[in-house]
Amino acid sequence: MVPPRKSTSIGLTLLSVLALSGVASAQSVESTPQFSPVVQAAGSFAFNLVVGGLLVAAAPKFTRNIIDEIRSDPGESFIWGLLVGIGGLIVLLILAVTIIGLIVAIPGFIAFFILAIVAGGIATVLIGSLVVGMTTSDSPSLGISLVVGALITGVLSAIPFLGGLVLFIANTLGLGVLGQKIYESRS
Repeated sequence: MVPPRKSTSIGLTLLSVLALSGVASAQSVESTPQFSPVVQAAGSFAFNLVVGGLLVAAAPKFTRNIIDEIRSDPGESFIWGLLVGIGGLIVLLILAVTIIGLIVAIPGFIAFFILAIVAGGIATVLIGSLVVGMTTSDSPSLGISLVVGALITGVLSAIPFLGGLVLFIANTLGLGVLGQKIYESRS
């Protein structure tokens, strides 16, 4: 005797749901720890203040020239930043595939990391100088630009999508000008 089709399909559906619930209940419930937005903003503020402060204290003329260069041609700086950021990482990853290339790739990744940190410091001062520049007709001081920029980047780091996008653009501008300067010094 063959069971009716309706009861067979209901039975298979019930069996499928039970099987999926077993798989779902076996999944790990651990999640990555999240910092509160206030802690994240405070950490970003402190880090950017220190990195930007070191940059402004060690090379104020260089920092001012970089900021002026970004302001004069942001499109070119952004394109250079994409080339250095994306292109540089692709080249380093391709080099890392071979043993001989790995010898070059490891110092390259370290240099890229340091370059990205310096670009973040430049981005902090840039954001601050743009905001302070809107309130005054004079050229803003690097110290005030640094503090204002660190405050703004701290707040932006706590904003999920829009803040990350603004910081990506600013960091890409800083990375682009640094990459362009390095390229021009080698040519």
